[in-house]
Amino acid sequence: MTTNSITTSLQNKEIEAISKLDKELVRIIKGFLILGPLSWSKQVMDDFLASVQKGQLQMPKVSYDKVDYKSKIKQLKLFLTKVSNKDHPAIRFLYNTAESYLDAYLILQGVGTRQVTKYSKKLYGSPKDLMPGYKKKNIDIARYFLSVVEDYKFTVHNEPLIYSDHQFRKALTERVKPIIDQKKDPISIKVDNNISARAAAGPRYVKIRKGTRFSESDLIQLLHHEVAIHTLTYINGRKQPILKSLGYNAPRTTATQEGLAVFAEYINLSIDLVRLKRIALRIIAIHMAEQGANFIDLFRFYKAHGQDHEESYYSAMRIFRGGVPEGGIIFYKDNVYLRGLIEVEAFLTHAMHQGNIHDIALLFSGKLTTDDADTLKEFAQDGHIIMPAYLPPWATRSSELASHLAFNDVTEKFKLKENRKTD
Repeated sequence: MTTNSITTSLQNKEIEAISKLDKELVRIIKGFLILGPLSWSKQVMDDFLASVQKGQLQMPKVSYDKVDYKSKIKQLKLFLTKVSNKDHPAIRFLYNTAESYLDAYLILQGVGTRQVTKYSKKLYGSPKDLMPGYKKKNIDIARYFLSVVEDYKFTVHNEPLIYSDHQFRKALTERVKPIIDQKKDPISIKVDNNISARAAAGPRYVKIRKGTRFSESDLIQLLHHEVAIHTLTYINGRKQPILKSLGYNAPRTTATQEGLAVFAEYINLSIDLVRLKRIALRIIAIHMAEQGANFIDLFRFYKAHGQDHEESYYSAMRIFRGGVPEGGIIFYKDNVYLRGLIEVEAFLTHAMHQGNIHDIALLFSGKLTTDDADTLKEFAQDGHIIMPAYLPPWATRSSELASHLAFNDVTEKFKLKENRKTD
């Protein structure tokens, strides 16, 4: 046997071992959901909003189904011992992914306790953390962001809400067809009564919150956010030959996924001031919860910033999912949106500066972080990660993307230094 054939044989065995470990991880995490088990029932909302109508706000009464996740926790801990040698980039990816699922299952196991705070803070970060690459904390940038948005509020008029939930479902169904082949990869758009966000995406579906009305901008925004990022990366990941876990939404990928989705809204001119303001308010609200604010405090906070009763309820509820309305237990997921947006733009800018268009495509080959795209680059170049079956239209227009990023570079370099307060 020649030296080359020996090397090839060893490499094949290594890839087979990685594929086997990946399949084991997928078996463990299949069916994983975190938001559903932590969210409050619709009856809780109905009861609270009834108290609002009476002018006598009553703290919601919340209970959770007690589900035992100890078996999943044990399986993930055993899996982590198998992949503790993290020299290979794919093994390192599997280790980090499994660890994030372990943290998520510890949140679910500890529902209603401070375990939710501990492990969601580990997964999603805190407003008190420094923004990567900046000297400012997340909370400082969120406050600055909010002040910038407020400068423009008098020039913008709210769009009319022209779509009912079912009309919106029909319109979105038509818009999906040019982006994802509905014969090869059909996507079901359906109205759902059990989600707290206005929309939520999976590998084969997009759910629309029942009873919600939408504008034309909402249609374009959710198309680019939910379909052309979240669902698209699910589909691309599940087509991978070796790392099938790229087709599953690991909790640690949330910041990059949401950052990509918000960037997609931005570059497609489908993000409005209300949306930008909502992102900043979420971080500020988490910071308030860290300082002791309860559900009613945050409900009033969102109301004061222009949200109606129902949206204020949902916004405040998101931060206390898995916890109690009285406060003290925080679910940190809403901390990731602004951080993710900044990280994604930095990644895209670096890729363009280096002339590495393939790095951008790699980011869409599944559910990755921007760090994963760097770590797995060589693994992909060897053909072990296939390029995405689908790319959002804006990511295929490299010249337009480059000009957008270049313009940002110029304005950042020469912008006037205003004395905005951030604390």
